[in-house]
Amino acid sequence: MFGFELTYRNPSIMTKKTISVLYALLILLFFHLSPTAGFSQIVWRDLASAQSLNKDTPKPIFIEFTAKWCGWCKKMEKTTFIDSNVVDMLNEQFYAVKIDFDSDQAIDYLGNQYTGKQLAKEFGIEGLPTMIYLPANLDGSKKIVGYKTSKQLIKVLRQMDNS
Repeated sequence: MFGFELTYRNPSIMTKKTISVLYALLILLFFHLSPTAGFSQIVWRDLASAQSLNKDTPKPIFIEFTAKWCGWCKKMEKTTFIDSNVVDMLNEQFYAVKIDFDSDQAIDYLGNQYTGKQLAKEFGIEGLPTMIYLPANLDGSKKIVGYKTSKQLIKVLRQMDNS
């Protein structure tokens, strides 16, 4: 087909080389995949999108306030927010929103514009990580303060959703 043919004097060399190449490719693939590759991830939206979607299909809004400097926030990102039960719950039953506490970008909430810090103050947030539960009717809010394991977060969200 290409005008040349590979021949080997010893057919076991081809097998050994093929196996070595395949093994190397598998190792490379293993190390290049992210920890969540092949798994579902939370669909994070901005707050304006969540409010807009909520008008057509009402669901509670879950807001995670985070910051680059927040160690416990990073731990939740690597543990709680990749747990399949948390991912499924947030994607199916909520509009999930992630807000950078230090962001100066305008965030629309109920027709008003805020920075990350201003919105955190509006919700009475005093430290991170803090998450906010907004019911589907957007009337009031509830705080979830501090690091939560996946089981703890699911339990709290179920309690808030049922109250």
